[in-house]
Amino acid sequence: MSADFKKEHINSRFSLMHAGISDDHSFADEVINGLRSEPKKISPKYFYDDNGSDLFEKICATPEYYVTRTEAAILKEHSREIAVANPGKNLVVELGSGSSIKTRYILSAFIRNTSQVTYVPIDVSQILVQSGNALLKEFEGLIVNGIIGEYEQALEIVAEVYKQPKIILFLGSSIGNFDLTYAEEFLKKISACMNKGDSLLIGFDLVKDESVLNAAYNDKQGVTAEFNMNLLRRINNEFEIMLNLNNFEHHAFFNPEKSRVEMHLVSKCDQSFSLNGSGEIKFKKNETIHTENSYKFTEKMISDLASAAGLNLQNSWKDNNNYFNLCLMGK
Repeated sequence: MSADFKKEHINSRFSLMHAGISDDHSFADEVINGLRSEPKKISPKYFYDDNGSDLFEKICATPEYYVTRTEAAILKEHSREIAVANPGKNLVVELGSGSSIKTRYILSAFIRNTSQVTYVPIDVSQILVQSGNALLKEFEGLIVNGIIGEYEQALEIVAEVYKQPKIILFLGSSIGNFDLTYAEEFLKKISACMNKGDSLLIGFDLVKDESVLNAAYNDKQGVTAEFNMNLLRRINNEFEIMLNLNNFEHHAFFNPEKSRVEMHLVSKCDQSFSLNGSGEIKFKKNETIHTENSYKFTEKMISDLASAAGLNLQNSWKDNNNYFNLCLMGK
């Protein structure tokens, strides 16, 4: 099946492909279905409108959120080694690229090896335009072919359009946002668009002291709370209603039995409302909307995921605290 996309040329070194992003009807349907389910839930993919993407960048800069700076330090130290382990590859694909700040270490190392690199950042947000232009100013030997769309459609485009040897990046322990069953399925989808000799560089946030985990998702500045609450602002904007945000609060905690941090929006009172004539959606006091999981991994969990996807673990790099594991997998 041919991948469906529209191509837009920004300049001679920068193009964008627009894949099938969920439209407003899909957002509306999923939100209504999620709020009418028991327990209530909304997919974390809907965090990332433009404001949500900006807020996530701010989360990454908070003192408590160790994930980004820890992974960045590993990349800074080992990018040359990663590039050497991927000779002859001049195609770098990244899932969930955001502002591509950490990716600069990889791009710099690969450009040093091959002089010219094609970078294919994938994101649902228009942040790709800003980040792509910034990268072109920084790296003369770079071509940016961004894909605006959701991961599944973007991977179909990658498989169809790019046949040359490639490395795929999936950083930030984003794999941890998937339930473990879907994480396995998604790794299989990545594996399916890889050819023999291609590689995947993927980050895993590791199990650690609960106090560190809880602090990371409850920063003192309240940025993560704003990020979570922004989901309600998006509902207000896209459904053109006026939910009272003061009737909800952010709640995040580590669930050791399921090896994950859970994020919820908690109703502070009994309340009800309607979305698009969907009928009354009722909340009891202290009832929650489950908005995100962030799984924390053990070495066995990582090994099991790789094996299920038909990938072999070629190398891995950790920080001194054993907070984070950056893994290179091959096919």
